[in-house]
Amino acid sequence: MIFRILIRYILGYVNISVQGYYIERFLNVCISKGIFLWNVKIEKSTYAHANVRNKRI
Repeated sequence: MIFRILIRYILGYVNISVQGYYIERFLNVCISKGIFLWNVKIEKSTYAHANVRNKRI
């Protein structure tokens, strides 16, 4: 558990909030494009919070 937290801190991540209809469609598109989301919490079927990795080049 501590190792995961340390890796996320080093690599970085962003908390996002998404609002609108078809939240499931948004999540499916993220998965198909290879965008890894975790800690996804859906509220009221039109609002979601998630964490996404910060990709550094």
